[in-house]
Amino acid sequence: MLTWGEILLRLVVAALLGGLIGWEREARRKPAGLRTLILVTLSAAMFVVASQQAALQHGESIDAVRAMAGIAQGVGFLGAGAIVQSHGQVRWLTTAAAMWAAAAIGFAAGMGMYGVAIGGGVFVFVTLKWLAIIEDRWFQDEGKKEKKKGQNESAEEDRS
Repeated sequence: MLTWGEILLRLVVAALLGGLIGWEREARRKPAGLRTLILVTLSAAMFVVASQQAALQHGESIDAVRAMAGIAQGVGFLGAGAIVQSHGQVRWLTTAAAMWAAAAIGFAAGMGMYGVAIGGGVFVFVTLKWLAIIEDRWFQDEGKKEKKKGQNESAEEDRS
């Protein structure tokens, strides 16, 4: 059986890492923010800890793979609800992926795999925060060039 201190540590690590990812989403004004991602990581960790404790109480083996599959499917369904298709564009796919990643982080924290949880949390945060800045600079510049090129071609056609 896990001690209360170990259970709390796992839940706190999950909540803090979910908060880190949620803070980034909240700062960018995305639909799933701080509270949502804390709840995703925390609930994934609680499912793992509760299933471990239940299995130990009843003398059964712990089936982490089944817990992982259940969490991935459940959060996949939640993420699918966040994805919106409008006017031929798919929106909030990154938010859905962040929720899925948060569930994996919560699972790792719930299992007591702190290195995986913290490392994964840091990588997810860096991906969301810093790659977004790089994408904005690189692809926004490309978009501006394309738009300017289109305007120049249109202006040349008007002169003809």
